[in-house]
Amino acid sequence: MSKIITIWGSPNSGKTTLSIKLAKELSKNNNVIMLSTDIVAPPVGTLLPYAKEKDKSLGKLLEMVTLTQEDILNNLITLKDNKNIAFLGYAQGENYKTYAEHTVDRANELIVNLSHLADYIIIDSSSFLQLDLLSIASLKLADEVIRLCGSDLKSVSYFKSTFPLLIDKSFNINNHINVLSKLEDNEPKSIIINHYGNIYFDLIYTKELFIQYKEGLLIGELTDKQSSSYNNSLEKLLFKITGKVKDSKSKKEFKLPKFKKKKGV
Repeated sequence: MSKIITIWGSPNSGKTTLSIKLAKELSKNNNVIMLSTDIVAPPVGTLLPYAKEKDKSLGKLLEMVTLTQEDILNNLITLKDNKNIAFLGYAQGENYKTYAEHTVDRANELIVNLSHLADYIIIDSSSFLQLDLLSIASLKLADEVIRLCGSDLKSVSYFKSTFPLLIDKSFNINNHINVLSKLEDNEPKSIIINHYGNIYFDLIYTKELFIQYKEGLLIGELTDKQSSSYNNSLEKLLFKITGKVKDSKSKKEFKLPKFKKKKGV
């Protein structure tokens, strides 16, 4: 059974960074697709500046009259040195006017189809949920939802404004995994946590992470001593999601299955 993991939170809280780090770790023993829903600042070119993304875009899939799994495969970006992981998102230069508006049904259909193609689907959702049907669908369809809580008062304000939009029981917000993100050594952790309530994990922000983000190398490993705390929290978060201890031995490759369109999808 595949598992859908959605990551959402305030702007600049580290959603994309955590998404790609989780995808990288899970890809060591699983096939993983990372889906980015951001149309305001498409991150694929930033995350994978050296990957070939010509004519590949999430937007093309959302506006198709009929969506097939083969169409999805044709728009996935894969890596030469890691065949277990694939990426799907908007291309550089695209914006909300590039494609026709899609429906809730198409958003649901895309996510369900993705779940037939990989062991794990990591969805890096938009912070502007009210403007993004795909992000809303990803919250409702997810098996696990990680809520990234930024370590500043602006992030606290964001959640106070956004929670009223998620009162529907289908969002299941009481079961979200709350993670304090981008915490720096000199910040008052206890005071920040008091604003949020239940925090399960915290992810510090290290210089190595900052450099990887700036250079488009987030797919790489974190090796600095300062990053050990981040790696430890990531490992605990993976165990919370999967129930499995981290295993560094990779034996699988991203092999494309023979597709049969399923009824009702």
